Amino acid sequence: MLTQAENEKLTRVGPGTPGGELLRRYWHPVYPAALLEKNPVAAVRILGEDLVLYRDRSGDLGLIAHRCPHRMVSFALGIPEEHGLRCLYHGWLFNGEGRCVEQPLEPPDSTFKDRVRIAGYPVQALGGLIWAYLGPLPAPLLPQWDLLVKPGVFRQIVAHRLPCNWLQVMENRGDLAHGTFLHGRFAQYALERQGRLTDDPKARYNAAMELHAATRERGDYRVYKPIYNRFGFTKGHRMASASEESRSWTIGNNPVIFPYMLGSGPGSTGIRNSYQWGVPVDDTTTWHMQYLCYDFPEDVGPPEQDTVPYVEVPLQDESGNYTIDYVMGQDMAAWHQQGEICDRTGEHLSTTDVCVIAYRKMLSEQIEIVANGGEPMNVFHDAAENYRLDLQIPGAHEHSQPIQGGNAVVYRGNFHKRSKGGWLYIDDDIDRYCPDRDTIVRLYEKTAALAETRPVLMSR
Repeated sequence: MLTQAENEKLTRVGPGTPGGELLRRYWHPVYPAALLEKNPVAAVRILGEDLVLYRDRSGDLGLIAHRCPHRMVSFALGIPEEHGLRCLYHGWLFNGEGRCVEQPLEPPDSTFKDRVRIAGYPVQALGGLIWAYLGPLPAPLLPQWDLLVKPGVFRQIVAHRLPCNWLQVMENRGDLAHGTFLHGRFAQYALERQGRLTDDPKARYNAAMELHAATRERGDYRVYKPIYNRFGFTKGHRMASASEESRSWTIGNNPVIFPYMLGSGPGSTGIRNSYQWGVPVDDTTTWHMQYLCYDFPEDVGPPEQDTVPYVEVPLQDESGNYTIDYVMGQDMAAWHQQGEICDRTGEHLSTTDVCVIAYRKMLSEQIEIVANGGEPMNVFHDAAENYRLDLQIPGAHEHSQPIQGGNAVVYRGNFHKRSKGGWLYIDDDIDRYCPDRDTIVRLYEKTAALAETRPVLMSR
């Protein structure tokens, strides 16, 4: 358990807080590019700061303070000009650095505009998202994580707004053990309440509980450990009775990439890979995104994408009930049910929490590095080292086959097939909300025709 002071240190993200100062050393996704194409001006909130994002008529991006310093009108209804954003009220024009460059109602020889400045932050577009850096200048490079720049793939972004602190989301990244009951027994219960539970052996929830029962019957259990690398750590896991030479124990999987990303792999060679981000909007709000990347074979011919489709899905239905009949919905319900900011002074951690503890220690260490004037991990300045970064995780290319991810492999390889309950397996996962869901199912069907000669295609 943590003390209250330790909990505050790790969870708070606002300006001047220890955690906030650390997080301001990183680039953060702040808005989907697809939505900015529909409206070139948008109010955004990140790390407790209210800002306005815009794309001006020359195509340049800007991210400035929320209010005009003249009469405090919001820039959310500002007018994008050729260069900069103009306040709707009296026409003051600001550039992306937060400098006032025009005050059209002032005398022509006035120099007042030269003495007016607001916050302005570096902002860039990458991979269908708009990213911002709120820290001290000069800004580091925007990391070119693999799935953001990989050519020839089919991308989708599914997001949720969570009314809870970002650390609850991030701690789940280190927690492999929760899958058995949250995505097993609880998933069964959710479907049972809906009258939809079947005994389908390929369903993830049934397979998870069957495996757990068989494991307990033979007196075995699963053990975990963090396997550190330059970006964070992978999660090592094995049965207690299994060899310590297994790849799942020496290399691990599902890398935790500091500060708040979950990656795929190492060694993922199948169709579906993804990132998950739990972006700290403020102390009690997290913008959670799953960045889905489908690497279908060239023979299947995935369509070209001018932009990455984005959809934001509510946590609850029209009646106020949690939507918990799919994997990510179950995760989000668990995160939110810990409270707006989890009170860790009352928790009792167990042997399965070793990677949760490892992440907290890493976060605390990085906070101290920044507090002492140092630079935290995963801040990049060398362009040669900044491209497709997560491919460099140790062990990622030592074998052609991915480390098996348990029950997830089975049902994701069958996304295009109907379960015993009558719905497609894709609908048990967050992929059911993809804007191009039907296209994805069709591409899986086409890929299945090639699977007999190339079985690894359907492995994830």
